Amino acid sequence: MKNSISFAVVFIISLSIYSSCGEYEALEVDKDAHRIADSLFRAHKDSLTSLSDTICEINHRKLFQVYFDSIKLVESDKIKQLINK
Repeated sequence: MKNSISFAVVFIISLSIYSSCGEYEALEVDKDAHRIADSLFRAHKDSLTSLSDTICEINHRKLFQVYFDSIKLVESDKIKQLINK
């Protein structure tokens, strides 16, 4: 959570500076923002991975049902088209 807040702050700062600087200054700020975001990601990669795994586990059954219903709908339409030929 702290990592996403840090990333958002860096992103907002880089956008505000980007809009007020010249082209070369904006490129430098963009490089700095990418470097900071990359280092924040590397520092918190393990916690982000576990967070994404947890979110996937929580939503797995719901997403499975959505995908299954979608496939079932498409296949039933194909069957109806074959019957109507």
